[in-house]
Amino acid sequence: MKDNSNFVAKYFKSFNKEKEFQPCIGTVIEAPPQLTISILNGKVILYPRMLYMNDRLFDDYTRQYKLVGEITEYSFDNKTNSSAVSNHPEHPIPKLAGNGTYKAQGTFINTDTLVEGDLVKVTPTEGGQIWIVDYKIRKI
Repeated sequence: MKDNSNFVAKYFKSFNKEKEFQPCIGTVIEAPPQLTISILNGKVILYPRMLYMNDRLFDDYTRQYKLVGEITEYSFDNKTNSSAVSNHPEHPIPKLAGNGTYKAQGTFINTDTLVEGDLVKVTPTEGGQIWIVDYKIRKI
């Protein structure tokens, strides 16, 4: 009679699936560029070589914008004075009335990034070897 203990052990072990990492909340313990994040109450540390970060979280993220809309509210201090413009004298602006539309375009440039203590959502890939820093979050 063969020893079936190995077979039985492997059979029962197959029921104990390893828990895979899931998206979770991390705490920034070192800010970029050497971003380091603690997860699972400090049991796991994610180092820069393991991380990809959402582009919008970088301090040099740049985006073009265009605005088109309707002026719905405006306010001026009664003490405001204009400056002289060629062929027009200076004058106070006690009241501004009217309606209209506006258009604007330009560039937004982030000047900040994650700092120590920030909470972030992190999502694992490749069996927990690579993590994506999705976005900054806050506790309510």
